[in-house]
Amino acid sequence: MRAEFAFRLLDKHINQFIHACNQCPPDKRSVIPEGYKNNVHWHLGHVLYIAQFDVLGLSNQHLVLPESYKTFFAYGTKPMDWKEEPPEWDVLIAHLKVLRNYIHDTLQDKLDEPVSENFLRAETIGELIYATTLHVSYHQGIIYGMNKTLRSHAIEAHDVLPAVNESSSTSSDTAIFAGGCFWHMEKSFRELEGVTDVYTGYTGGKDDKPTYKKVVSKTSDHLESVEIHYDPNVITYEELLQNFWKNVDPTAPGDHSAIFYTSPEQKEIVEASRKELDASKQFSKPVVTKIAAASTFYKAEDEHQNYYKRVRLAVKNTMNKYFSDPRYLEQNMWDWE
Repeated sequence: MRAEFAFRLLDKHINQFIHACNQCPPDKRSVIPEGYKNNVHWHLGHVLYIAQFDVLGLSNQHLVLPESYKTFFAYGTKPMDWKEEPPEWDVLIAHLKVLRNYIHDTLQDKLDEPVSENFLRAETIGELIYATTLHVSYHQGIIYGMNKTLRSHAIEAHDVLPAVNESSSTSSDTAIFAGGCFWHMEKSFRELEGVTDVYTGYTGGKDDKPTYKKVVSKTSDHLESVEIHYDPNVITYEELLQNFWKNVDPTAPGDHSAIFYTSPEQKEIVEASRKELDASKQFSKPVVTKIAAASTFYKAEDEHQNYYKRVRLAVKNTMNKYFSDPRYLEQNMWDWE
């Protein structure tokens, strides 16, 4: 179970990082946005390099990347110093996926094995993997910030805003999902192109005054949920639904996951999708995700809105402190679990 969790965490962060990188248009990947030190291409290669160095290198495993990658993507390198063309984008993406699988195959039975003293202050291979997922998440946040800056500058360069008319200005639909902790669900949806807002809250029950304390203590019959507002011209309900399936265990009993449809069309899509997922035999147990008509959605307390952004900022601050003084993580890293 521990190995499964460690690798699911690694897979999740690498997949989300790849998604963030691919959102940057090809002609912008070599641009260094104002306020940043590197471009998106460098961050992609750097995450690939540190995933190998921090996990395989520090655990004394066989390395799989070309030695030349160190010149482009190691700690302290930057694009302005590149004297040759860096490895192509698609090659880096492919290497990252191969490396992820290689880490699985090589280390799945070695998580508890000790490692020699290292700058991450990790004592086991499992801790190395955990530290790497934090580092990947840190760079993922930078990529999203860079993409936002590049899009903003593109609009300013044309000195116009996207065309708006009566129909498009109000083009917004709503989707409601529950999948355990709503902080994780909020993050997974807010990062999708076309999602305009995400609110955390409570729904699915009869309590008219739900609170976080009541819901998590099971004294309220509501579920932690997210209400997603999205532009159907950019992202479809089916795409939101696929993102939901990727971020839950649909076989877990006890209303661990639920979908609250807001229209007959959504109901039809959800029921067909759940049936297809169950028939695929992707899981050894049947899919039991609850499907129900949407009822009143109660927004969670202010401190539970945009929670993941505050967590990401905390990770960034911690990594900055780490790079200025590696001893910082010795007392703080493993308190995050």
